[in-house]
Amino acid sequence: MTMEKSPFAIVALLIACSHVDPAAQPKRPQAEIAPIVETARVAPGGEARLSLHVKLPSRMHVQSNKPSDPLFIPTVLTVDVPKGVTVAEIIYPSSERLKQDGLKDPLVVFGSEFTLRVRLKVASTVPPGELVVPGRLRYQACDDTTCYPPRNADTKWSLQVAPVARKGS
Repeated sequence: MTMEKSPFAIVALLIACSHVDPAAQPKRPQAEIAPIVETARVAPGGEARLSLHVKLPSRMHVQSNKPSDPLFIPTVLTVDVPKGVTVAEIIYPSSERLKQDGLKDPLVVFGSEFTLRVRLKVASTVPPGELVVPGRLRYQACDDTTCYPPRNADTKWSLQVAPVARKGS
């Protein structure tokens, strides 16, 4: 009986090949993220500015938020605003063009260190006190030869909604 015709041999081969030693797997690069509150106090009805500083291991990059190929995984910041707060704008940094061997067109990427900026509008009905704004960065780190599985990095910003000043005080 040949291996091509033996169902047992095929199943045994599949089982043997399916075991992957976790130590042999390349380590998934992880970004260091730092949430920065640029507007520590905001009045109801005002605007707040936040940013997220991202640092990847040296010689790594991520696809921009608008990659050159729709099959590439974009870098996306999602901000989960609390009630009474809206995202006015998420500002991505300027992208870089990166020529890769084997690709006709250069990649549109963010380098190993970049900052995303967020503008929030706070409704006049938001009560004074602490305002916590959660966010999530989705990215796929790549080096010159490998793109690693995508990751999510959760973060949050905390700022104060200031009490409304009373007239005549």
